[in-house]
Amino acid sequence: MASEIELKFEVTNYAEIVANLLKLAKFVNSSYEITMMYDQGKKLFEKDARLRLRKISKLNSEEESTELSYKKPITREGIKIEEEYESEVSNFEEIKKILENLGFSLVSSYERIRDTFYYEKIKITLDSFPFGDYIEFEGEIEQIKRISKECGFNLKENITKSCDDIYAELCLKESKPILDHILFGNKGDLEKQIEKRKTKLLK
Repeated sequence: MASEIELKFEVTNYAEIVANLLKLAKFVNSSYEITMMYDQGKKLFEKDARLRLRKISKLNSEEESTELSYKKPITREGIKIEEEYESEVSNFEEIKKILENLGFSLVSSYERIRDTFYYEKIKITLDSFPFGDYIEFEGEIEQIKRISKECGFNLKENITKSCDDIYAELCLKESKPILDHILFGNKGDLEKQIEKRKTKLLK
C-alpha cells in the first residue's frame, strides 16, 4: 500500500507565492487537468474513498497523459494521510468504457490548472480551481512542515478536506447550488488561468 502525506493551504496571492517558489524550488510544468470520479451508487462515497480518472495536458507542449487512482483517507487529523494507488494508463476514453462496463458510473468531475515544483524530495503543487487557488506540499511529515513554513504558511491553517468538500462548503457559505461538475464555465475563465502563468512560468 502506498500512502500520501500532505499539507494543503488556500492561496490568495498567486503571483507572490509563485515568485517565492521560483527562488526555492525547481519548476517542472503547468498542466490542464480534468478529473472524473466514478462510483457504484455511493459505495465509495460512503467510505470517503475516491476512484478517479484524470487526463493531464501540459500547457507548454502537446504532451498528454492519463492516470487512474484510488484514494481513501487514513486520517484527516492535523495532517492528511491517505491510502493511495495510482497508475498511468494509456487511453482516457478506453478506460472510461472499461469502468462503465464494470458497473461504475460518473458521479462528479472537476477542472484545474496545476503548477508542479520540486524542492529536494518534496512535491509542491499549486492548483487553480474554478473556486480558488490552493497549494499542497507532499512528502515526509517533518520536511513538508519545514518547507511550508519557509514558504510563509501557518500550519494551523492547513486544510485536510478534499477539493470537492472545500467547494461544497464554499457553496453552502455563499448560498450557491452545489454542482456535480466543477468546471471553469467558459473558455474565457480557462484562458485567464493560463494567462496569469505566462509571465513567470510559461515563458
